[in-house]
Amino acid sequence: MIQNRESFRETLRSVPLIFTVVPLRDSKTGDPEHDNRIVKNIESRIMEISHTLSDFPKLTAVNVPELVEENHEGKPRYNSIYTRKLAKGIADGIGREAIINKVVAHMESYDEFANWIIETESQGIRNIVLVGGNTRHHRYTGPNVSEANLIARHLMKIKELDDLTIGNICLPERSGEARRMLYKTISGADFFTTQMLFESDHITHLLKEYSELCKKAEVSPATVILSFAPLKSVADLNLLDFLGVDLPDETKDYILENEQVSRVYKRSIKNALDVLQVIVKDRKENYPEISIGINVEQLTKSNMPYSIEMLREFHSMIEKK
Repeated sequence: MIQNRESFRETLRSVPLIFTVVPLRDSKTGDPEHDNRIVKNIESRIMEISHTLSDFPKLTAVNVPELVEENHEGKPRYNSIYTRKLAKGIADGIGREAIINKVVAHMESYDEFANWIIETESQGIRNIVLVGGNTRHHRYTGPNVSEANLIARHLMKIKELDDLTIGNICLPERSGEARRMLYKTISGADFFTTQMLFESDHITHLLKEYSELCKKAEVSPATVILSFAPLKSVADLNLLDFLGVDLPDETKDYILENEQVSRVYKRSIKNALDVLQVIVKDRKENYPEISIGINVEQLTKSNMPYSIEMLREFHSMIEKK
């Protein structure tokens, strides 16, 4: 275990660098043989990823999302399992902190959400990303994100929990997003992670508007962690479309030119670096009070080598600062 390292919370005012791992897609069935196999798969994944990430001293935390699909009524189907075990196992293996995501929209009661917060903190996970439902057209049983932030802050106080760091998601292309970010900041968000970015126009416009709203409200802005992921083929575009990520035609044509894997992922990494440089320059000129970080996402299990190469590029950039 690495000692005397800054906590994730402490790095939020510098340049946090996180890596998002694809969770295990499975579900418990009650069959001992099947469920034991899941645990072994998780343990194997922890060892494999811990070994891969051990060479990045500037890496701040490991993030694991929760995969949830919704039917036409908005009812959830959970496609990931043991996300806390995976995140904490990898984080402990490399001496970093874990970040865990939770879709709060499907919580059935205050008690269910409170128990999840308490259990998560008891497992040594102090960084959480609270996520809303997939659409505004459904009536969800759980709290909205701002309400979830307030509940988490309330629990921190009455249960004397270790200081939790609360994150939310931001979608740069969504109308009214700066206003939502302001409300979530006021309700307790310490940081935001963006949807995967492939161009800079939407995010720079959003950050400028968010900065202005925070100044008017006399609120310190939360850190915004910019998410990037390498692409390797046309198949990745289908997944991005399913996730609701927009890839501009010009960028798509550049990255996927000739569809050669050896060049596609390299062009997607170069595009990410270029996008970051534009954002950094715009931040310096227009909203220097907003701290930004970097999140490298593993889009699919087979994308891991390319995600690691992207992480290496961003890691090198941070080391040179």
